[in-house]
Amino acid sequence: MYYNFICNKCGEAFEIQASVSEISKGIKISCPKCTSNDVRRDYSTIFIGKKGGTDSGMVDLRNLSSGGCAPGCGSCGI
Repeated sequence: MYYNFICNKCGEAFEIQASVSEISKGIKISCPKCTSNDVRRDYSTIFIGKKGGTDSGMVDLRNLSSGGCAPGCGSCGI
């Protein structure tokens, strides 16, 4: 699975690939830009489905929380 993180030191947003087990056990994650371990999960976007191709599978949760709709969800016709 892919997980989004933000570095609290330099503000770099980055993605890692890790198993659910690794994440739940507290895998050590470092910022690729400044190597700081002071990072937090970014829950504003989530990955659904396979990566690549024409549909990346990314859903921006910021749009959903403000009443927006995820493209392709079917409930609003988009």
